[in-house]
Amino acid sequence: MKTGTKRGRPRKFDEDETLDQIMQVFWKNGYAATSLDQIAEVTGLNRPSLYSAFGSKKDMYLTIVDRFADRMHIYLREAGGKATGVRPRLKAILAAAIDLYTGQTELNGAPYGCLAISTLQTEAVQDAEFREALDAVITRMDKGIASLIRHETQGSMAETDIKEAAQHLALILHGLSIRARAGEAPGVLKALAESAVDKIVPASTGN
Repeated sequence: MKTGTKRGRPRKFDEDETLDQIMQVFWKNGYAATSLDQIAEVTGLNRPSLYSAFGSKKDMYLTIVDRFADRMHIYLREAGGKATGVRPRLKAILAAAIDLYTGQTELNGAPYGCLAISTLQTEAVQDAEFREALDAVITRMDKGIASLIRHETQGSMAETDIKEAAQHLALILHGLSIRARAGEAPGVLKALAESAVDKIVPASTGN
């Protein structure tokens, strides 16, 4: 007679790769228009396997939003680190975001805009968890931009001005995401982004 706990069958898929596949489906279609059948087809996993590994469709989506936010944060931080000065760094970050939004990075090959801004806003109206997720993404963006401005200006801007500038630039990012998803050309978006940085961040703070 056999004793002991029966072990489950080992997973035969790469979890990170599968999450990236799921991310692409939600990024393209949004939450409501994405079906579990679509996810199953893209990942090659049946519904029981998907539920076992990632939970419900809602669980998958919220996981994907967090995953996207983390990866975007790293991607934009690296882009900003390649420039010097507050304006050049902000312009580099916005340009990198536009590349992402227009499908010119390894994260995505299609002009779907920002996954969070493009897909969360509709769901946030009716669902508190989605609203919290959207608020978390926006707050993280505001704080990240403010931190960069604060570091680069070294006391030459008042804290209220730093926060306001960061929020304005975050609004620019949101708008760029919408325009990218609508098919606006990357060059046009980058010109708008550079102009916005010059208008929002005072020249007296240095370049």
